Amino acid sequence: MKLTMSLPERPGWIFAIPGFDFLALLLALVSLTGVVAREGLVEVKLPSSEFRGVRLGDKNPVVVMLKSTAGEPRFFVGQTEVPEAQLGEVILKEAAERETRAVVMQVDREASMAERQALINIIARLKGLRIFDGYRRSGESEKGN
Repeated sequence: MKLTMSLPERPGWIFAIPGFDFLALLLALVSLTGVVAREGLVEVKLPSSEFRGVRLGDKNPVVVMLKSTAGEPRFFVGQTEVPEAQLGEVILKEAAERETRAVVMQVDREASMAERQALINIIARLKGLRIFDGYRRSGESEKGN
């Protein structure tokens, strides 16, 4: 018994069909990866938490800096040094000019907790202002001043 081929001697395009399948698969992969590449950025909205800081948003807060020195602490509103007795008035005036109720404290690392608490008490006596604890500035970056 002799094996005979069921296809004609010259099958023609029958051997090219797997090539068309390969091209279709390649085209599908390229088109799918193109869609994924365009969606590169994803916005993540996290729920509010007591452990995350509060964003100030578009507010223009009054920035009060406390610098600790060997003598009495020095207070700055903006770039202007303000005596402790006039600090409340200056903060209210700045808040009115900026049309904000937010006050951000920047405290030197060398400042004591008593000095920091004194600043908090001064701002807390001013009704209607919200106090935000900014960041503690390192004294090393301010040695030139």
